[in-house]
Amino acid sequence: MKKLAFPSTILGLALVAYFYFAPKALPPIHLASGLPSQFGTESLKKAGTYLIRNVSVIPMTKDTLLSNYHVLVENGRIKQLTPDLSAIDTAVHPLLIDGTGKFLIPGLNDLHVHINDDNNLLLFVANGVTTVRNMAGYPFHLSLREKINRRQLLGPTLYTTSPILEGSPNVWKFSRIVRTRQEARQAVIQFTKAGYDFIKIYHTLPQELYREILRVGDSLQIPVVGHIPFQVDLNEVLASSQYSLEHVDVSPISPHLPLVKRLELIGQSKKWMCPTLLVYKNMQKHPNDPSIPTNYERYVDKITRTFWQQRLHYYSRDHYSLQKKMAQLIHKHGGRFIAGTDCLNSYVLAGFSIHEELQELVSAGLPEYEVLKACTVNAAIFLKNQSKVGTIEPHKQADLVLLEGNPLKDIANTKKINGVMLKGIWFSAAELHQMLAAVKKTYPHQDS
Repeated sequence: MKKLAFPSTILGLALVAYFYFAPKALPPIHLASGLPSQFGTESLKKAGTYLIRNVSVIPMTKDTLLSNYHVLVENGRIKQLTPDLSAIDTAVHPLLIDGTGKFLIPGLNDLHVHINDDNNLLLFVANGVTTVRNMAGYPFHLSLREKINRRQLLGPTLYTTSPILEGSPNVWKFSRIVRTRQEARQAVIQFTKAGYDFIKIYHTLPQELYREILRVGDSLQIPVVGHIPFQVDLNEVLASSQYSLEHVDVSPISPHLPLVKRLELIGQSKKWMCPTLLVYKNMQKHPNDPSIPTNYERYVDKITRTFWQQRLHYYSRDHYSLQKKMAQLIHKHGGRFIAGTDCLNSYVLAGFSIHEELQELVSAGLPEYEVLKACTVNAAIFLKNQSKVGTIEPHKQADLVLLEGNPLKDIANTKKINGVMLKGIWFSAAELHQMLAAVKKTYPHQDS
């Protein structure tokens, strides 16, 4: 793998040329939709107390399975979790949900998404995704977050970064370009005051501006997340306060170090790593590849569909294989993973893609339990919200997914969704299908 380490400047210029000058590159436009409001209003009429009976619970407190348990949910929280049905407080007259032969897991977290369409919110919920982290934020994301919290919209709990901070030359036309320490400082202050949850950085930042962004972020107590800058030594990044490293592609970073050594250092550093393997898998495919999930085109607008097709065949198959090997080695050396999909990229569809990403992590050599941890309990710890979500325990928020199969035996079973509970509100499989059907009807031009 050492021979694959190539000069960062060459890769950087190539990436800039590809993304900046690519025709019709997708801008961060906001596609408004009334569907999340409509489904949100309907959800306010739903029951608030439920009893899931005779279910196998995967609590994610440890690698175990609790067979024939009963879970009482009241006022948005798990009130009781017990194998003794007689111990359940039925005076609250819960709505019964039959869990016989099914498996209950915490809600899934996709911690690297790009939301450009309100309908993405419903796609997440319909796929059991109860929390997301948007990775290129704009004011409309702050508005979505507020409306979700007020239950004016149906959607997952939403965290969002700031707009992307880049150096020059930049990759994306819509990033915030900073050229001086003062500009970098002002951007961090502005985005912190605006209410973003994280500051997002890109690999184009020079060392001086990277250091300034971290310094100001630390002083304002706002985490800095994103790419590893190509111009900063890996050891400096790992010793810094950068909170998460996005994407597993570290080939251009510190090429003077053997690649295997870089992966070992990342794993041992315990930095949060979000590999986003599915992106590499999809973007190495030829446009005529029959494995491309063209049925996903039914859930997006025409501009997004064009953007997807433009970015196919960008990576090589060898590059994709390398990403999986790197993820495996980082994990082997103690790396801490969160799961993210980078949805909005080629055929990485909101909601659906988290299940594919989990399969990618398993195929990279991670055990099923560790992969489930990445998108449940690890995500909660990363978001500093582990006292409320991430596991199935009394008093935790009732973000739950009921499955037809055991994901500890086959991670693909996360796709077999019988129902989703979002903040204590139950949506049956039939209701989830209604959400998906409603989204598809939004794009009547899809077959034109």
